[in-house]
Amino acid sequence: MKPNYLLAVSGIIGALLMAGQTHGQSTLDRGKQPPGQPVPTVKLPAIQKFTLPNGLKVLLVENHELPLVAFNLVVNAGTEFDPLDQPGLSSMTADMMDEGTKSRTALQIADEIDFIGASMDVRATTDGTFASLNTLTKHTDAALNVFADVLLHPTFPQAEFDRIKNQRLTSILQQKDQPGTIASNAFSYVVYGPQHPYGINSSGTESSISNLTRESLVSFYESHYLPTNATMVVVGDVSLASVTPKLEKAFSSWKKGETRAASFPPTPSVDRRRVYMIDKPGAAQSEIRIGYPALARNTEDFQTVNLMNRVLGGQFSSRLNISLREKHGYTYGARSSFSFNKKPGPFIANAAVTTAKTDSSILEFLSEIDLMHNEGVTADELAFVKKGLTGNFALSFETPSQVANALRNLVLYDLPDDYYQTYLQAIDKVTLDEVKGAAKKYLDSSKMAVVFVGDLSVVRESVEKMNFGETVLCDTDGKKINP
Repeated sequence: MKPNYLLAVSGIIGALLMAGQTHGQSTLDRGKQPPGQPVPTVKLPAIQKFTLPNGLKVLLVENHELPLVAFNLVVNAGTEFDPLDQPGLSSMTADMMDEGTKSRTALQIADEIDFIGASMDVRATTDGTFASLNTLTKHTDAALNVFADVLLHPTFPQAEFDRIKNQRLTSILQQKDQPGTIASNAFSYVVYGPQHPYGINSSGTESSISNLTRESLVSFYESHYLPTNATMVVVGDVSLASVTPKLEKAFSSWKKGETRAASFPPTPSVDRRRVYMIDKPGAAQSEIRIGYPALARNTEDFQTVNLMNRVLGGQFSSRLNISLREKHGYTYGARSSFSFNKKPGPFIANAAVTTAKTDSSILEFLSEIDLMHNEGVTADELAFVKKGLTGNFALSFETPSQVANALRNLVLYDLPDDYYQTYLQAIDKVTLDEVKGAAKKYLDSSKMAVVFVGDLSVVRESVEKMNFGETVLCDTDGKKINP
């Protein structure tokens, strides 16, 4: 049974089945396309808000369909806060949170969570650190007890720190042998540079992780993991009256502190197209990344650009995939995306292509981007992607944890409370001219960087002959290699 906060039944059935009410009627004309139905109405329960005495903000959405509760703590402590000389600090701190507290070892934490059938995770992303807890309602007290202990009393044991540190160093070394990871990391470095948080590998470097100390993690934790720097999202089979005292009890000892904002340099731009080549001898495929620093999440063009990109490379039936995979057979999959971060994230078109067709693949990428830039999308393409987003929307709200993840975006990007209630209407309002305007504005391939990792002994000459732009030879980090 699906939760009652999904789409209105009549609306979603109408959107997905459209003319299904005519089923079985002798007058049904199967030669005509069924008429479209109005955009379904989203019915979500009200978001209840309150603040604990220590300043921790709480968002609560009740859902009593299943005996489940999801807690999602959003901490303003993403990888954007990593010092330029200490990349990997925030993610290492997050990884170490459940490795031991003042009263529990890592094994005890895992055993207690497993025993009650709950799950818990702490991880850092670009825009924030998220601590999630999913539990049965009847085990809320026990689960919260462990959850709060992990968040409030981590001790970062030296032995566990050494183990996690060695694992991270091994992972970084492995990245050096993975063409896809090399291409992505090098692309970030090329378009953002070493002085911007988005230009540095968030996992860290061999040097930064090697020099990281347990005390560095403690300092980062004490500076950023504060109730006044966090928001708790609660979704599930609880009420305001029942959950408030539980949260107050669990987090009452979490003390306030002074917070600070991340410091960002100006977002760089790409002045003209260049081709950055990274050698991977013997590679059977070339990894291609094409793009530039594009848009932040707060852009007014979010829905318009999202729809435009769905046509270009955001779905299996996109233009890029049809061209490079279905038509030419250069790759198993080609795609594109806009990363809407707090600050302008990148537009990236990417694929792993057969080595012998590296030059042709880059040409097809640029041709499709230029075609979208010059002509935009068709009315049929726009209608198709709108229907796809409408039909899939409800799937993001099936469980309490999914709803909690969705509400997390309201916190991260300061979105209005009714964002999801009006989401489908906002998509429906986007016009064909607006999408064409967005393509013209945001898809200028003459100001994009082309980064590829491949066997240069095989592909370098052919790529240079295509005259895509100035060619630059780089190492696996994206740094220019002097001739």
